[in-house]
Amino acid sequence: MIKVLNVISALNNAGTEAVVMNYYRNMDRSKIQFDFLVLDTKEGYYEKEIQALGGKIFKIPPMSQNPLSCMKQRRKFFKENHYDIVEVHSPSALRYAYCKLAKKSGVKAVIFHVHNFDESDNILIRYARNQIKKYCDQTVTCSQTAAESVLGQRADKLIPNAISYNLYQFDSLKRETLRNFYGICDDEKIIGHIGRFSEQKNQLFLLQVFEEAVKKRTDLKLILKGFGALKEQVLLEIEKRNLKDRVIIASDKHSACDLYSVFDLFVLPSRWEGLGVVAIEAQANGLNVLASSNVPQEANILGKVRFVDLNLNEWENNLCDSNFYKRNIVDLENFSKTGYEIKSAAKSRETEYLNMV
Repeated sequence: MIKVLNVISALNNAGTEAVVMNYYRNMDRSKIQFDFLVLDTKEGYYEKEIQALGGKIFKIPPMSQNPLSCMKQRRKFFKENHYDIVEVHSPSALRYAYCKLAKKSGVKAVIFHVHNFDESDNILIRYARNQIKKYCDQTVTCSQTAAESVLGQRADKLIPNAISYNLYQFDSLKRETLRNFYGICDDEKIIGHIGRFSEQKNQLFLLQVFEEAVKKRTDLKLILKGFGALKEQVLLEIEKRNLKDRVIIASDKHSACDLYSVFDLFVLPSRWEGLGVVAIEAQANGLNVLASSNVPQEANILGKVRFVDLNLNEWENNLCDSNFYKRNIVDLENFSKTGYEIKSAAKSRETEYLNMV
């Protein structure tokens, strides 16, 4: 059995973690076993599932919290634990230190996996990029736009943020049940957004646009689902703009998988993105997607994403386009052809791990 250590910021219910877990669930764990070195001491959303799948979880404090303790504990960890492959999942080139420690501890293959966009560029970042080249056997990414921002160049390989089509395919019964739950009329069009309440996901801009769009179309409603530091600010903005009757905050008991079937259009007004896996999920469900031009082109896997600059008038016009709310027919066969179906993507990655060692 090949042991793979994933070095990761946290185990929250968030994008990077969801991608890693999708691959973990769908690999042959008699051949590949994942463990996790988590740079966060808090309990994570995926911990129980990882343990049930046979994985081990190790924790050290993040560098920002306790630099000396972090450096001491990570050196100790790589001295005492031995892995065939170490994959460092990182939002920044500065995490190269884990690649260096892994390589010096005798790890057969070190992978640096870029998941998000990072506009940082200074002398420390440039030094870190050179260290990644020195100590990593492979660089991978969800989009080359993200890779170039972090690495200063394209990654060796694109690893799709693959999902399970069966989880996200359109379900008419779920649509009817949940639309009734939220008091949505048959003739109302639902704009959906799923994402962390944050500057990156840009919900405040979305509310500004939506306020203008409903002046022209009285049949529009907006559903938001997420968590994050700006949630209270988003709630205040909804009240300030008198949108309480038009904007629904989805209940925690309703998963993203179910909500896509409720939506008629999906929106992603991000200021930056590594890929935007929610756009993949939405397309699997048959939705058209309105995304900011900051979302990488790789997210347009079925040709159903419309990329628009973050301009108030342009977004308003798109939200008022009736043709944009027509649902697409997507089956497993045509979704699998995109390379974003997790079973085949996980099998491919599994083979790559085996070949590395």
